[in-house]
This record gives sequence, structure tokens and C-alpha cells, in this order.
Amino acid sequence: MFTYCIQEIRAKATLYEKFSIIPVFDASECILKSDSAIPHELKEELRSAVSRLEDVPENHKDWHPGSDGKVLDLVFPSLFPLVYGRSRILPSSIVDLESCLQNIGQGQIIPVPPDGGYAEYKSFFSICFQWLPCNVSFPDSSAQTDSYINNLHPRDHRGLYHVIEKIIDRAVPFWNIVCEIHYMGRIKMYSRIALPMADYTNETLGEDEMRKIKEDEENETTRIIDKGTPFVFDKLHLKSEDIEDKFAFLGGGERKVQVIVKLANIMLTPDKPNYDGGSWHIEGQLNEHIVSTAIYYYDNHNITDSRLQFQTKVDDEGLTMDGSYRHEDVDRHSLSEVFGLDMDTEFVMELGSILTREDRFIVFPNGFQHCVSPFKLADPTKPGHRKILAMFLVAPKDPVISTANVPPQRKDWWQREVGTNKGTRLGALPAELLDLVFEGVGEFPMSLQEAKKIRGELMKERSLMDQEIDDHLTYDTFNLCEH
Repeated sequence: MFTYCIQEIRAKATLYEKFSIIPVFDASECILKSDSAIPHELKEELRSAVSRLEDVPENHKDWHPGSDGKVLDLVFPSLFPLVYGRSRILPSSIVDLESCLQNIGQGQIIPVPPDGGYAEYKSFFSICFQWLPCNVSFPDSSAQTDSYINNLHPRDHRGLYHVIEKIIDRAVPFWNIVCEIHYMGRIKMYSRIALPMADYTNETLGEDEMRKIKEDEENETTRIIDKGTPFVFDKLHLKSEDIEDKFAFLGGGERKVQVIVKLANIMLTPDKPNYDGGSWHIEGQLNEHIVSTAIYYYDNHNITDSRLQFQTKVDDEGLTMDGSYRHEDVDRHSLSEVFGLDMDTEFVMELGSILTREDRFIVFPNGFQHCVSPFKLADPTKPGHRKILAMFLVAPKDPVISTANVPPQRKDWWQREVGTNKGTRLGALPAELLDLVFEGVGEFPMSLQEAKKIRGELMKERSLMDQEIDDHLTYDTFNLCEH
């Protein structure tokens, strides 16, 4: 066993040396981390580019609802999302970075989808909202954003666009691994140790049998351990050849993906020194087709350690119905020893947690619930912060409506574009008349006030979905009594 472990560690060291990727929780799952995927120079570029979003007047800062002024949203996909029955789409043309601002207000209204289908998963789909991804292509094997990132001005922040493109480049090999294992099945996961099937009897043992079992247990502490069959390490779950073709997860199709971008800061002060942590959740809703999340922790300052925790639903049918785990009635001991579960427990198994220190890049499939653990100021007399970039990958073979089809919906962007374009009739008007025109504009584009109201409705809908997922996990419990 010891030799096996050493061989596996060496194989993982080789994988890290070549790709800077460390697989964790990878016995049957694959969550990836790296502290060197994003080079220092690129991190500094990101910090510099993001600072333009941070250095705004206090009344322009967008503090996350319900965060007590601790979470600052810089680019948040729930603001100005696609709203069925409200947003406009250009079904037969593409909105690129150069023309998107000129197309504000154009298109036809996207109809509300029918409220039906999906059976038991119906409540996990939204017929009201959808996060809007941007389209990304790889014309020369390097990422290029082909449509605007929602809530990130394509002209004011073009430098940040280029930085995010570089980070997407770094994320693609990670997404390749996650998608290949969990959604494509091309990389096979192997059991480290093969366990033979055990049959458990329901027969009641007599006194002689019980006495013999007790004697055997006492002898176990003194007997010489049988070496048994040695473990043979013959392969690593993730091999170099599986990773070198970083676009394998696209299945030979066009080198295009859709990515939802989020930038947020957690800001702590001596007056507000504690962050209470997040709730267990899965990113997005099923109509958004998010298959993987990449989170880059690029700036931690004066905060204590925090971890990103993971848990998943236990396959109870595999344990209790198909014969893979046979048990006696009320067999609490073996359930606890083998699976770490208790009788009538929730259908949840903790996978573990990953330290979220600065420079860490974490990528995982979207089938896991995850949760941010609490942290606080390291020095309570000084402010501190944690800054992240999160990127959500849409299923490459199942794209959704994106910013390539939906022009920007922001009224403030439209007012700037119209007011500064002196070549148009509106742009030629005096400022006083322009203000009157802007005030008279109807429902579209959306004002910031309306967008925040919609964001509240979207967040409420997602909270209800997360609660329903929790309810499934809470009320679906093991019951080992066969009657």
C-alpha cells in the first residue's frame, strides 16, 4: 500500500510539473486546483484593470443585496440579465464588440417559454430569467471575446477584456479535464482499491458463534498481519495525453465556448470585521447549462484563512437497492464505518474543502454544491479584502442565448452613446432637450433602478431553487429497515 501511494504521488508530481494542475477529491470526482496557473504578471494586469471598476464614487458602488455592505459587485451577471418577455434579441444577426452599443434597443422581444416539461426538474428551470454569457472563440488557439461581457463596458474596459481573455486561455485545460471526465466520459476514473462484494446475513447468531467472534476479535490485536496481494499502481486517472489536447472537450467541433463572467470583492473593515460565509448552492439554473466553474483568488489582504467546501448527493439507490451494499436491518455500524453516514441521515456526503489563498485557481464541475466558509480580519484594527474572478462555462455542445444575440440593455450606456454621437439627430440636440428625450423613453432600455428590482426577483427565484435542492437532500434520508 505504501509503495502504491508513493507511485501515485510521483505521478501527480509529474502532472503538476508539466501542467501546474493538481487534481483533488479525484477517487471518483475531479476538482482541480493550481497556485501557478495564472502568472504574477497576468495577476498584476488584472488588478490594474479591475481598479477602474473599483475607483468610482461611493454612490456608484453596487453593494450586493443582503451583504451588509461587505460584498462589492463589480461585474454581476444577475444585473441586466435576459428577461423573457422583456429583453430584445436579434435572431438573424450577430452583435459583436464593435457594433453592440449601436444596437441597443434593437431587435424583437424574446417570448416567455412555455411553463411545462422537465418533470421533477421543472422547478430548477427558469421561465423568467437567464444569465447572459459572452461568446469566446480561439482563432489562433488563443481566446478572443466575440461579444460583450454583460455589465462590462466594451469600450471603457477593453483592457480588462484582454486580461480576461488571457485567463480564459489558462482555464481551458482545466475545463477540458473536468468536462472530459464528468460530461464526456473520455477520461476513465479507476478505483484505487478493488473491494470484493460482501454478503451479509440476516440470521441470528447463537451463543457459540458470538463467543467465537469475540475470541477472534481479541486475537486480531496480536496476530501477524497477512501481507496479502500487493497493490499495483499501473495508471493515473489523469494522464498527460489526456490533457495535451486542451480542446478535446469540444468534441472536434468549432473552437467556441460561452462564458459568464463575475467579478466581486469582499470588503471588511474594523466596523464590519467578519464575513459569515455563504450558503450551499449550485451555480445558475438548468436553462443556463452551466457545466463548470473556475474561480481565481487574485487578491487576499489582511484576512484569516477561508476554504471552499464541497458536498454532493449520495447515490442511495446504489447503496441499498441494486445489491452493491447489502446490510442487516438497522446496520448502523457498517454504514457509519464504510460511508461516514448515520441512520436516517441526509443524502449528503462532504467531499472536503480547499484553502482559498491568494493566487489559487480552482475549477470544478457544476454538479457539486459548494459553500464559502467564514473568515474575518487578521488584524481587526485595519481593513482587509478578498477579490475574485469567477467564470462559468456553458456546455459547449448546448449553447444558450448570449450577448452575441442580445444587445446591451443598459439605459446609461445608451444615453452615453446617443449623447456623445454628434452625427445623429439626437446627438445634435442641446443637453436640456436630450434630458427630456431620455425621460420620455419607455420601458427599453432598462434603467439601473429597474435592473436592480429585476435582480432582486432573480435572486429570490434562485434562493427558492437552492432551498428546494436542500429540501431534496434533507428529506431524502436513508432508512435501512426493510419493512
